[in-house]
Amino acid sequence: MLSLYPDETSKANVSFGTTLDRELMPIKAPNNRFGNELLAIRGAPNRGPGCYDNAEVSTFVYEQEQRPVCRRGYSLGARTAPRFPKPMHMDVPGAPTYQAVISKPQEFDPAFKPFSVGANRFRETAQAKEALPGAGSYEHDVESNRKIKYHGSFGGPQTLINSVQIKCNNFGERDTCKNCKNHPIGDYYEYKKKHFCRKCYNQLLESGTKYPRSYLQKFYKVRDCSLIHDHEGTNAKLQLKTEKDLRKQRFREAYMSLYFK
Repeated sequence: MLSLYPDETSKANVSFGTTLDRELMPIKAPNNRFGNELLAIRGAPNRGPGCYDNAEVSTFVYEQEQRPVCRRGYSLGARTAPRFPKPMHMDVPGAPTYQAVISKPQEFDPAFKPFSVGANRFRETAQAKEALPGAGSYEHDVESNRKIKYHGSFGGPQTLINSVQIKCNNFGERDTCKNCKNHPIGDYYEYKKKHFCRKCYNQLLESGTKYPRSYLQKFYKVRDCSLIHDHEGTNAKLQLKTEKDLRKQRFREAYMSLYFK
């Protein structure tokens, strides 16, 4: 039988999600421009200062239960931590202890002459400006990242390229300069069994009258072996320096040759 006045409990729920919680600002933001400009609250909105159980985790019983000590005593396998922790020592010196007293009156040494009569009128600098080279005194157009060159291949030994070749003649005989007919002192130049000392080579290179410049540029630096070993009139070599000292000398000369020719 159809009733004109049905019971309130028999009423059906209205559809379209009307029984759900209404999403409002500031917890929920609409999906439009207004919601993009005003961001909603993130995280748990019900979290506050009164939501934590501070009374339960701050009691004496809780601290004793959470203390990492052994409950089996000091027997075999027990914890070796001390039963009672050592007290903290806070009697350490502070930062102002090592600082000088700022309020202390400053002391001055008495002058040799009164009223600074003997003082210089102009203050003397540590070094005069005229003694320092200017900005244009340095060479700026120089090669950077200079490295020592090696002879080698992939997986093979790396051999250092010497800036000066060591020449060892038979029976320790010394070469003679073709221009001045004297024995060269120190490094000299050689090309196809022709030798020039450094003084004659620089003079011939500057003048360019006796030999063309292209021919003189083919000469390379050599050095007599008398500083390394001694022949004593034979082909035998009496070593004057150790191999370690010779290796250091080669590396030093190869490095210095990058900056000085």
